[in-house]
Amino acid sequence: MRAAVVSRYGGPEVLELRDVPVPQPGPGQILVRVRSIGLNFADIFGRLGVYPDTPDPPFIPGLEFSGDVAAVAPDVTKFKGRERVMGYCRLGSHAEYVALNSQFATPIPSSMTYEQGAAFLAAGLSAHHGIVRLANLRKGERFLIHAAAGGVGLAAVQIAREIGAEIFATAGTDEKLRVAREYGADHLINYNNADFAQEIRRITNGGGVDVVMDSVGGDVYKKSWQLLEKMGRYVLYGVSSVTGKGAISRIRAAAAFASMRPLLPYSLISANKGIFGFNLGTLAGKETYFAEAAREILLLYNAGTLKPVVGRVFVFDDIVGAHTCLQTRQSIGKVVVNVAV
Repeated sequence: MRAAVVSRYGGPEVLELRDVPVPQPGPGQILVRVRSIGLNFADIFGRLGVYPDTPDPPFIPGLEFSGDVAAVAPDVTKFKGRERVMGYCRLGSHAEYVALNSQFATPIPSSMTYEQGAAFLAAGLSAHHGIVRLANLRKGERFLIHAAAGGVGLAAVQIAREIGAEIFATAGTDEKLRVAREYGADHLINYNNADFAQEIRRITNGGGVDVVMDSVGGDVYKKSWQLLEKMGRYVLYGVSSVTGKGAISRIRAAAAFASMRPLLPYSLISANKGIFGFNLGTLAGKETYFAEAAREILLLYNAGTLKPVVGRVFVFDDIVGAHTCLQTRQSIGKVVVNVAV
């Protein structure tokens, strides 16, 4: 099979299409013939070598995908074979076949295309996990979502809208903000034209927000933390500010991490604030929980309140271009790569 292999840590150009053996499903696993890949910043971080548990090159990156079940381990009862599925795994989806725990795959609704399936699961689960499970966002609360026009951002806007929150959305272009409004954002802030913290203070007459979802980190984290009201909840699920157009900038990374000063536990007591962090790719052992969460977001999809947003679509031969598009923030919604049609 063909796979996009990280030959060394670095920019998009380190991805090489190679012929590699087809993986075989182990106990509890299924083998999926990949049709489409949904790109995530976790794929960027893996290629850059940012995550501590990223394997040494060469390796096949990739978190999210859709496709057809090609083989099933003897102990798997959830699938029989040939089902259309969407799923996610720690690594390996940048290939024509991927083997994964069967609990991290779920059938694609008949009304959903492979491209939509590759754009739905990880974004929907991330938004649902952050908003519903961790932050417990309630009707009438103020919700701030950064990178609001990305895959997770637009899923978060839709879920927060369904809950009945007041939504503050930030993005880097007016076009991205228009899309965020289409999906339910109330207040739009272009962070290239205005200080988002000052704007939120102005809109709320000196107040702040109840919940923040942040995949950017760095100085954005510092400002957003100060915006939290009492009983506020902060959900951090990425630090995309450390990335640039190519390889990771050590100076940029150092500055971003330095600006995210450590919190002393006792300081949270008087402040009446809380902070959560998560990474879907490292949540091994939570298969049952995420299978239940997948059912919940599919109910939202069936009700028409949570829709996958496919932005740009690339062919597998241009996997480098797809990574470049996401890393340089040219995308709206999910960047999808078609492996087979």
